[in-house]
Amino acid sequence: MNASPPTDRPRVLRRERLSDQVFDWVLESIRSGDYGPDDLITEPALATALETSRTPIREALFRLVGNGILTERGRGYCLPLLSPAEVAHMFHTRLLVEADILRQIPDRPDVTALNAASEAEKAAIRADQPRDFIAANTAFRRALFDLCPNRFLTEIADHCNDRLQAYRSVTMAEAATRQAVARDHAAVVAALSKGDREGAAARYLDTLGRAQAAYAAVAGAA
Repeated sequence: MNASPPTDRPRVLRRERLSDQVFDWVLESIRSGDYGPDDLITEPALATALETSRTPIREALFRLVGNGILTERGRGYCLPLLSPAEVAHMFHTRLLVEADILRQIPDRPDVTALNAASEAEKAAIRADQPRDFIAANTAFRRALFDLCPNRFLTEIADHCNDRLQAYRSVTMAEAATRQAVARDHAAVVAALSKGDREGAAARYLDTLGRAQAAYAAVAGAA
């Protein structure tokens, strides 16, 4: 089905190349769960929502396709569905990279942003808002990666997560899944606050292991 762009996201206003702004806007919308696997993203809808011409829209969408974040479908674009083997390879990469990210986080880091994202996850659970939970989950991951000084590692992790986005709205639809993720993330915050990087890494990687099983099940059923 054709998807309407989110109306609660700020329009493009910064003074930089317009297609770059559109790229960032669409990518942030995808990461926040505004688009699901059945949604069709179209140039006309984005041009109307962002009040701009279709040329920068087209350039941004082509870049997203080139990065593997979108794929062309009919007269629009959608989130790509990966095969079970691709999901397995992606999680293998995530486990390697994100484990190293946790190891490189300094002792007793500032967890203010991480804790705020964890609290936002809990609030989304109380409100029974899966989309808000996905946005908070993305914010948690971003805050965690920001604690790592190695930007090359975090860029790889970001790319892997973006490629898996099509399944996130499906796997996070279950309340029990959201609750388990929120508990794990709260434990990660608590461990890092005490300087226990090993404990934080173990809890975070447990979450990734369960996520891999859930994503594999969805990919196998697609």
